[in-house]
Parts: sequence; structure tokens; C-alpha cells
Amino acid sequence: MTSSASYSNRINPCEAVAGETTNILREKGGVTKTQKKRGLHRSPFVYEAIRLLKEHGYAPFRLLDNPDFTDAIIATKEKSAGLLIAIIYSQKQVPDAHTLRTLFPQKVDKACAMVKATPHRTMIWVNSPVSGWRFYRVEVGGISYDWDIAKELGR
Repeated sequence: MTSSASYSNRINPCEAVAGETTNILREKGGVTKTQKKRGLHRSPFVYEAIRLLKEHGYAPFRLLDNPDFTDAIIATKEKSAGLLIAIIYSQKQVPDAHTLRTLFPQKVDKACAMVKATPHRTMIWVNSPVSGWRFYRVEVGGISYDWDIAKELGR
């Protein structure tokens, strides 16, 4: 070594060393959990819901950039209102809207807030081991079981 700088096996030097050029990007914040998860992993229930929708004439599309609902689908059908569906898996049985609100209050509140911002009919679909699929319609004032979609899908 000809310079006065000592050599080391540093990957990211904390300070500039004489004779070395360092280009380190220093950003505040970092990568969020949503950014890490986005596009890398999708619940198998999303694919099951997509299959169910396709069987009944809908054209479903996964949403990848929605931080509030990491497992969400948009589904359209001719002569029918489009659906914005948040998919939730629950190990506990979710037999009614009250239980859904009790178990997942943040997701229900976020879904209720989205009703004003989207032209689609907003829904939450819950899959649990005992009940299977349960379909809830989301309105500004709250949630209720959607008998219409359940009848249409033969559930």
C-alpha cells in the first residue's frame, strides 16, 4: 500500500477513508412490511376466490398495490356492478357480521372508508375452516351478510 490509508474488508464504511471514493445512499425510513410482502406471497385463498369468480362468469384481477388489503381482488361481470373484494382467512368461525367486526375491526373500518372512494361494490370475503366462505357487503354505515352474492355463487 502506498497511501496512508489502511485496507480493510469493510463493505459499507461509516466514514470516508483517505484515498477511497464511497457512494453510499443514506435514506430515512426504509422498506415497510407491505413493500416487502407485495408481489412475493399471496394467500392461497385469493386464488380460490379467483377460481370461484371465474366459474361464475366474472373476470377477476388481483390488486397488488393496496396497502390496506394485501389480499384483494377486483372482479367485473357483464351487466353487473364490479366487485372490490378483500379476502380474509380466519381460523375462528365467522358466522355473522358482528363476529367479523369483533375479530377484524381495522379491516372492516378501512373497507367502510373505501366505499366512498370506489365505484365498485365493496365486499369482504372470509374463509374459515368450519364455515367455509362467508360473503359480506360493506356499506358506509357498516357491514352485512350478502345473500345475493351467496345465492349467485351457489353457497
